[in-house]
Amino acid sequence: MQANTNSSTPQLSTFILPAMGCHVQISLNITQLSLQQTQGNTDQEIDQKIDQKIALVKVYVEEKLLQWEHIFSRFDNTSELMRLNSHTNQWTDISPELFAVLESAIAFVPKTQGLVTPTLLNTLWDIGYKHSFETLAKQPTPSVQTAQPTLQDTSDASKNDAANQSIKNIKLRTSAHGQHQVCLPTGTALDLNGYVKGWCAMQLAEYISQRSDWQLPCLIDMGGDIAIGVPNEQKFAKPITWAIAIAKPYIADSQQIQDEEDIAIIHISAGAVATSGQDYRRWWHKGHWQHHLIHPYYACPAKSDVLSATILADDTLTAEVYAKYCVILGAKKALQWLSEQHIAAVLVDTDYKVTASPVIHPNLIAI
Repeated sequence: MQANTNSSTPQLSTFILPAMGCHVQISLNITQLSLQQTQGNTDQEIDQKIDQKIALVKVYVEEKLLQWEHIFSRFDNTSELMRLNSHTNQWTDISPELFAVLESAIAFVPKTQGLVTPTLLNTLWDIGYKHSFETLAKQPTPSVQTAQPTLQDTSDASKNDAANQSIKNIKLRTSAHGQHQVCLPTGTALDLNGYVKGWCAMQLAEYISQRSDWQLPCLIDMGGDIAIGVPNEQKFAKPITWAIAIAKPYIADSQQIQDEEDIAIIHISAGAVATSGQDYRRWWHKGHWQHHLIHPYYACPAKSDVLSATILADDTLTAEVYAKYCVILGAKKALQWLSEQHIAAVLVDTDYKVTASPVIHPNLIAI
C-alpha cells in the first residue's frame, strides 16, 4: 500500500525502519507543528525545532520496535514468545504486551470459525517457515496454478469445534498483584505474527497522535497493516484524509512481472486498513510452493480463489484478522460474510477480478 494526504497544504515527514520482517513506514503530518513554530522564529529555527521533534518520534519508534521484537519474535529463541512456547503445561509470567495480543488472538478464533488461530507454529515449521522470510528459498519454477483451485472446505463443524476447543485449553489469568500469566497445554506452540504487526501499528499511531507531547496526525504502515493516528483535539474538527493505494497482487513465484499497478485507491480519516493474501509471502520447500496463510482444518497452506483481501476496520489487528479470514474462506463465502457483517473490503480473486463490498464504496476514490 501507499499513502498520502489530500489536505490543501500538507507537510509530511516520512521515515522508514526495518523491523519484524517488514519495512515500517511512519508518515507524520507536521502542518500544524510548522504553524505553531512560526511566531518569533526564523525559518532555520523553525526547521531545527521540527527536526528535533521528528527525531524524538523516530527514537521512540525505534525503541518500541526493538522492545516488541524481543517480546514477539518467533525467529529468536530468547524472545518472550519462544520462551513461553518452551514452557507448556505450567503457569508462566508474561508481559502485558504479550498478554494483550494473545488475549485478542484467542477472542478472534470463534469469530472466524477457528480459521484464524494463533496455534499454528508447528505447521509453519513443518512447511519450512523456520527462519525469517527473506532467507527462505525462492527457487524458480513454472507458474503456480492461477485458475480456480480446488477449494478447501470451511464448513466442517467438527474441525471448527476442535479448533475452538484447542484455544479453550489455553488459560490466561491476572494475579491480585497485576501479574499476567498463561498456561499453554502440552504440544501447543504459538505464532502471533499475524496479529502483532496490526497491534503494534495501532499502538504507535495512538501514542504519537494522542498520548505523547507531540500530538501529531500520523499514518503507520507495517508491511501493509496501516493505522491512522488522530489527535484528540482534531476529532471534532475537519479531519485529515489519507489516500491509500491498494497495489495489484501478484504471485511471487509466477512468470508474471510485478507492474506496480494499483487496483484501487481508498481514503480514510481514522481507523485502519490491512491487506493479506497468498501472493507475496511464498517460498519453496520439499518440492512445493508454500505460503504463510494456513488452513488449520488441513494443517497446510490455504487453497482459495481469493488472492488478496483488504479490510477497513476500527483497528489494525481486527482488519488483519478479517483479511486473513476472507482469503481462507474463499470469494463466495467471504463476500456473503462481508455483506452480512457490513464490513468494508476489496477482494482480488485468482483471475485478478476485483470486487468491493457495498460498505466500502464511500471510501473509494477509484477502482
